[in-house]
Amino acid sequence: MPLALIYQQLSSNSQFGIEMAPGAARIESVTFVRIVEACRAMLVAKGVKSGDAVVFQGEQGLAASVVFWACVMEAAVFVPVDAGWPAYLLLKAVAKAKPFLAVVDDEYLPVWQAMTATCTLVAVSDLPMAQASANVSTPCVDKAVVNDRAKPEMPAAYLFTSGSAGEPKAVVLSHAALARSAMLAVDTFGWQAGERLLNLAEPHTMSGLRNAFVAAPLAGMTWVCAPKTVRANTFALIECIACAQPQRMVAAPILLRHVNLLGTRVADDVFVSLQALYCTGADLSAEEVRRFHARFGIPVVNYYGLTETVGLCLSQDVHRWSPQDASVGRPVGCDVRVVTRDGIEATPGETGELQVLLQHPMSGYLGDVAATASAFDGPWLRTGDLVRRDSDGRVSIVGRRGGFIKTLGTEKVQPQEIEAVLEQCPGVAEAAVFGWTDLAGGERIAALIVPLADADAASLSDAGLADFVRDRLGAARVPGIFRQVALIPRSTNGKILRKQLGELI
Repeated sequence: MPLALIYQQLSSNSQFGIEMAPGAARIESVTFVRIVEACRAMLVAKGVKSGDAVVFQGEQGLAASVVFWACVMEAAVFVPVDAGWPAYLLLKAVAKAKPFLAVVDDEYLPVWQAMTATCTLVAVSDLPMAQASANVSTPCVDKAVVNDRAKPEMPAAYLFTSGSAGEPKAVVLSHAALARSAMLAVDTFGWQAGERLLNLAEPHTMSGLRNAFVAAPLAGMTWVCAPKTVRANTFALIECIACAQPQRMVAAPILLRHVNLLGTRVADDVFVSLQALYCTGADLSAEEVRRFHARFGIPVVNYYGLTETVGLCLSQDVHRWSPQDASVGRPVGCDVRVVTRDGIEATPGETGELQVLLQHPMSGYLGDVAATASAFDGPWLRTGDLVRRDSDGRVSIVGRRGGFIKTLGTEKVQPQEIEAVLEQCPGVAEAAVFGWTDLAGGERIAALIVPLADADAASLSDAGLADFVRDRLGAARVPGIFRQVALIPRSTNGKILRKQLGELI
């Protein structure tokens, strides 16, 4: 089912709707289509043509979804960028995507006005959404014209990678790839018409774009959007969940950590409506999953995908879910293989790089032929993630290729295993581990610690933390540097921005 056909079904699908905040008036599907058509007409009036790039920088919500679908129906390319990016990253994105037009939240207009004169600027507040909502006429979409403009292989979006391990790349995603990924998500996750989805990911992420903009309409769900002021505050978010009463929720793994740390300050009935919580984008702690499930009885479905794989390619099964399963599940909608350093396929239990074979992977990295070529081994996409696959086909993430720390003893250590242990230490809210190059040129293990407000000083002493790690992982994995910080730098989908960690020491 192409994206255009999903859109055409929206006006007749009364089950689909959007709530801009829990308890807010529901925007019905017919009204949503009217708003999209009005914004689509505005794009045309501004001179946007087939193949033109349209940047969106703003909050997750109705405006982002409307601009996406307006671009889809005009065969323009939707380019959402991180609202938290500084000007220098925006300049890089503009240079790469070469947008014809940029739609930005009003607060970002001064930055764009100072940064570039190469594209037309439109403020989100100037989108014709209120006027379209008041119009009682229902637009008619000409299916033949739509299909002629938006061919399956054409780019529908450029999504920038998180940049957690380097400079972000622009991933080209076709109409066919996004439609296929949305259908796969609905089928894999078991989402049903009439259910309420609280999807916390931002529009520039794969889960934010695919789940909210395409999968929810396809399934006939009501998408509830939490404002950014709510998503940034754990207590406000918990109140939001209690009010929204979603059956399904997609969130970064850090939410589990915060809920578990709050303990009895979170009411027992907050998640009473929730059938499943879906986590992706960052490492999911098996211990946090077990603690969350032991208290609330809700499955925490771990799934895996990269922007390059168009999101979902591995997932746990919600119907056969177990709190003892620490894997990211089995392949869905694709074939996978695990390749050792010698270039041969790994046996069960052996570590190697995960490679994925998809019907519709990314079309490539925009403007980077060399990087695109190196991302593939024939038809297989190299993920760069080190994994193990057990005899039942379940895949567990071990670490990131090239993301290890090479200690003075020449041992290669993945930071995630040390972070998982440190976050079990009493008094530690969050931890981030990385390699710190000393004056002699050697690499030492360094750890940043976010303490709990009521943490005992003795437990957070360097000696106490070192002993805690040594007792569980051995002396070779004990950090030589500990620093307490107010927060760990993370992307909006919860990934640790490891390139920034050294700046905090």
